Amino acid sequence: MGLQPVAQLDSYKGLLFATFDPEAPPLREYLGRWPGVWMCFSIAARVASKSSVVCTNGSSPAIGISPPKTSPATATTCRGATFRRSEAASCFGANTRPEAAGRIVAPGNGHAIVCVGPNDMTEPPMPEILAYEQEIRPEVEKRLGPRMALVSPVVGTLFPNFSLLRVGSRTFRVWHPRGTDKTEVWSWVYVDRAAPPQVKEAIRLAGMRGFGPSGTVEQDDMDNWQECTRACRGAVSRRAFLNTQMGLGHEGFDPDLNAWASDFRMSESNHRQFYRR
Repeated sequence: MGLQPVAQLDSYKGLLFATFDPEAPPLREYLGRWPGVWMCFSIAARVASKSSVVCTNGSSPAIGISPPKTSPATATTCRGATFRRSEAASCFGANTRPEAAGRIVAPGNGHAIVCVGPNDMTEPPMPEILAYEQEIRPEVEKRLGPRMALVSPVVGTLFPNFSLLRVGSRTFRVWHPRGTDKTEVWSWVYVDRAAPPQVKEAIRLAGMRGFGPSGTVEQDDMDNWQECTRACRGAVSRRAFLNTQMGLGHEGFDPDLNAWASDFRMSESNHRQFYRR
């Protein structure tokens, strides 16, 4: 049928990665420091999935999932049975406490991560999930080491088109470009295989309501990506360079994180690293 075989195929944490480039580095080398900084999760079960097409170019959602966000306003409108205002603000890393400041982290190869403070709440604010996270925290700290005390990664992109999200929901997605102005999004909700049934169900519901299939915040993000793409097509916009200088000069290599990191959470450091790659 004329299908082209991939040049390299490998796996990490049960996920399969392929490339058509025979000259590309091996997967572990390409991942570099990314799994360690991200504190990568063992993906165990897909409990919900969806496919949708967004009218935006392929790089917008991939890097757009790792910047300062506009979503806290949406979180306060969808709190209902799932979110309270204080929980929503904390969940989205609002700077309500010193430890919530967080940092923008780029561990190399164009990968991008957004981190909140080490004690900031990153789980869906549901009692079952919060209690479970507290129960397993000693094991997580033992496995991941001292970096647990520095930052808490909540969302990130493995360059160029694979993203993980842990704030408000637990999802991962793949961005498939379908031309210059369309991207097909494949999205999954994932759960911990060892979690009890009530925790798995709570994670599934959080995904349905937040960043997962049909989620309110997911729809808000799609509006962001589409409107950014539309704005960049304006007569004036097309005559200007894209300005990504937010936080410029307030970033540097952090040996403790083993990554390039911003001084503050509001920064376009990840954008500069992503587009430079």
